[in-house]
Amino acid sequence: MDKVGNNMVTVTCGTKFHSDYTAFQLQQHNLLEKVITAHPSKKYLNRVSIEKKRAKFLAPIFVPAYLLSRIFSGSNFMVKWLDNNMPILFDLLAAKNVKRSKIILAYAWSALESIKTVKKNGGIALVEECGSCNKYQNEILDEEYRKLGLTFKSPTPDFIVKRQLTEAELADYLLCPSNHVIGSFVENGIDRAKCILIPYGVNKDIFKAYHLHKDEFTIICVGTIGVRKGQYYLFEALQQLAQRIAVKCILIGKVEDQFIAYYNQYKHLFTHYDYIPHQELVNYYNKASVFVLPSLDEGLALVQLEAMACGLPIISTPNAGADAIIDDRKEGYIVPIKDASAIANRIEMLYNDHILLKKMSENAICKSEKFSWDNYGEKLADFINSL
Repeated sequence: MDKVGNNMVTVTCGTKFHSDYTAFQLQQHNLLEKVITAHPSKKYLNRVSIEKKRAKFLAPIFVPAYLLSRIFSGSNFMVKWLDNNMPILFDLLAAKNVKRSKIILAYAWSALESIKTVKKNGGIALVEECGSCNKYQNEILDEEYRKLGLTFKSPTPDFIVKRQLTEAELADYLLCPSNHVIGSFVENGIDRAKCILIPYGVNKDIFKAYHLHKDEFTIICVGTIGVRKGQYYLFEALQQLAQRIAVKCILIGKVEDQFIAYYNQYKHLFTHYDYIPHQELVNYYNKASVFVLPSLDEGLALVQLEAMACGLPIISTPNAGADAIIDDRKEGYIVPIKDASAIANRIEMLYNDHILLKKMSENAICKSEKFSWDNYGEKLADFINSL
């Protein structure tokens, strides 16, 4: 039974991420005190219906960075400075609004002062860790950029790395979407007992299977095309497959500037779309045969859940959060990071075995039912009530 009173939660998130879904689910379980955000109000409330009295909109301090990124790029000095520092300003503003909160659910990088304020008043602080520990992330990506002969130009600054770990140490619990995220924090000294695994959900109203007849075997990969997402290893896998079988590959996402040389080297192997509106992705998933995401580092890539809901077997890595949502050889395959041959072999197995492909497709649809936002809300509410 849902409770009310001392376990009411204040959600603080500078921009959006999935905090609107989180706040809505808490509201559904009578656990939402309020949500505090600097995201523009109309944009924040366009996916779910949160009671206006429960929403506190601060000045839209993240808008300048967004507008500048449209003019220049994410690598622009001013854009990077704003991206790194606006979460800290938001935290200072949010902390003034959580003094009476019994429980806060804040998002990493923008939680330190809010945590201190709530704990000073005897409350409980939860931190949502959407991605891996930034210290871990810097290390694995720096190694990969060097391996590819590139320069890692945008590591997370040291002051944010330290801030995130301080938040993690002070928080009562970390909400983590995957075992990969948990492992990255444990490796850096955070107590495993305070890490709570709650995978995210998928919008089932948008993403669903059409059960189309597919004339050709098509691989699809959605996300930024670059080092972190591991597309180099997908390219290598496609190169290997080109010598054995005829497959089609579709990539959707912007190309990282530094990765363009590799992109150009392999672009004869795939069709690329720089951008597809989010709600239209369902059509591309449904026309594909298998979804591949060879990421080196993620929190939990939601595109995997979207693809599963559309009936696609998943070939992905533990570092993309795959082991939190699929069972290896049931809804797809979990492959090691940086292993092009493993990716190629799993694709070829599905290409050659139509019965296996159909079975994994059915399993993916069935498994995706466990990852609705309502199920996420149930797990989150159970945890909040256990406090």
